[in-house]
Amino acid sequence: MRFVIPVCIVLLAAGLRWGYLVGAPRGMQFTHVDAEGYHYLAVNLLEHGVYSMNSEPPLRANNIRAPLYPLFVAAWYAIGGPNPDFVAFAQPLLDVLTVVVLLKFGTLVAGRHVGKVAALLYALNPSSWRFCNELLTEILFGLLLTAGLWLFARYLLRWRKRDALWCGLLLGAGILCKPNIQFLPLALLALLAYGIFVHRQHWWHGAVIVAGTIGVMLLPWFVRNTIVFGEVFYTRTFDDNLAHVSAVATLARVNGEAVAPWTPRWEEIYDGIIAETAQRYNWEPVPQSTLTARDLDRRLQEIAEVSGEIVRAHPVDFIVSHTQSWLWSFVPQDHKFWYTHFTGQDWETAAGQGDVLGRALTALGRGEFGQAVRMVIDERLRGLPPLALAFWAFWGVMYGAAAVLFVIGALRMRPRLLAAFLLITIFYVTFVPGPIGQIRFRLPVTPVILLLVARGWSPSTRP
Repeated sequence: MRFVIPVCIVLLAAGLRWGYLVGAPRGMQFTHVDAEGYHYLAVNLLEHGVYSMNSEPPLRANNIRAPLYPLFVAAWYAIGGPNPDFVAFAQPLLDVLTVVVLLKFGTLVAGRHVGKVAALLYALNPSSWRFCNELLTEILFGLLLTAGLWLFARYLLRWRKRDALWCGLLLGAGILCKPNIQFLPLALLALLAYGIFVHRQHWWHGAVIVAGTIGVMLLPWFVRNTIVFGEVFYTRTFDDNLAHVSAVATLARVNGEAVAPWTPRWEEIYDGIIAETAQRYNWEPVPQSTLTARDLDRRLQEIAEVSGEIVRAHPVDFIVSHTQSWLWSFVPQDHKFWYTHFTGQDWETAAGQGDVLGRALTALGRGEFGQAVRMVIDERLRGLPPLALAFWAFWGVMYGAAAVLFVIGALRMRPRLLAAFLLITIFYVTFVPGPIGQIRFRLPVTPVILLLVARGWSPSTRP
C-alpha cells in the first residue's frame, strides 16, 4: 500500500503533461526565439556534421549554446525526423522522472510525507506542462539539476563516495546543458569542505570527486573550442548576455527608458553598442556571411569588452536594473498564458491598461497609497472579466501562500548546510538571467522551491 500514492502521483503527472500536449496547438515549440537555434543546431549536426545555428550556408561553428540539449534533440530527430512535435512528446517522460526524483529527494531529507507533497505539487505545476511543449533546455536541465542536488544531499547525509561521483556526473551534465550554472559547483565545493570543521576524516574526498568528475565531463568541449576557435574557453554565453542583455538594460535605465527585452527599441540600443564597437576596432565593412567562425568570435569578444565598459561606467544602474528585473520575475505571469490558452483571447485585451501592479507600485513609491489601491480595485477586481479575474486571483493567492511556506520550509530544513546550498542554487539560477528573467528561468529550480514549500507545509520529518 505504501507505493499506491507515489504511483498515483507519477501517473497524474504523466497524464497532465501528455494531456496538455494533445490539446496544445501544433507548432508552439518555436514560440521562443531560442528554440529555433536549438532546432538548427540539431539539424545541422545530423545533416552536415557541423555544430551551427545557421539556417543556411555558410554553416559556422557556434560557441554560445552548450552541447547537451542539441544532442538530445538530434537523437530524437535521428529516430523520427526533424519534427519538434516528436521531441515535445518525449519531454514529459523527463519531467515525470523529475517528479520521481523529487519524491525521493523529499523523502530523504524530510520524510515520506514531505516527499509526496513536494512531488504532488510539482506534478500539478502548470508551467511544467507548458514547457514540455517547448524546444528549450529547461525540462532536461531541471531533471539534471534536481537529481544532482538529491545526490549531493545523499552525500552529506551518508558520506558515500559513489554519491559524490553521481553528483559530479549530474551537475557536469547540467553545465553541458545550461552553461549558466558553470560556477555553481564552486559553492558546492566550498560547502563540501565544511567537513574539516566537523573533523570528518577524508572530508576532501567528496570535493575532489565532484570537481574531478565535472572537469572530465567538460574537457572534450574545451578541447573542441580550442581547436575550432583557437582559444581555451567553455562557452561565450556570458559574453553574449553581457552585450545583448546587461549592457542594453543598463543603457535603457541610464536613458530613463522602460524597455522590454527583444523589442525593437531593445534591439536598437544593442545595434548602437555594435556600431560603437565597429568604430573602435575598425571593423571592415564586409558582409557577415564572409566572416569565419573565428572572426565572429573575435567580434563577439570586442562587443563584450565595450559592453563591460558600459556596465562598469554605470554600476548602480546595472545593479538596480538587474535586481529589479530579478525581483519582478517572481510576480505571477502564468495566468496570462493559461487565460489565452483556454479562451483564445489575449490577456492584454482583457486587462485593459495592462501592468496595473507596476503602476500601483510606482504610485506607492510616490506615497499615493489610496491611488494605488484604487488602481488595483478598478482595473482588476472590477475591470476584469470574471474568468480573467479568477485566473489572476488564483495565481496571486498561490504565489503568496507558496512564498510564506517557502520561508518556513527554508528555516525548518536540515541539515543547515543543505538548506544553505538549496537557497544558493535557487538564488544563483534565478538571479543570473536578470533583465530577461521569467518563469522559464525559474522552472529548473521549481522542484527545489516546491520541496521547501512542502517542508514548510509539514513540520514532520518522520518517514
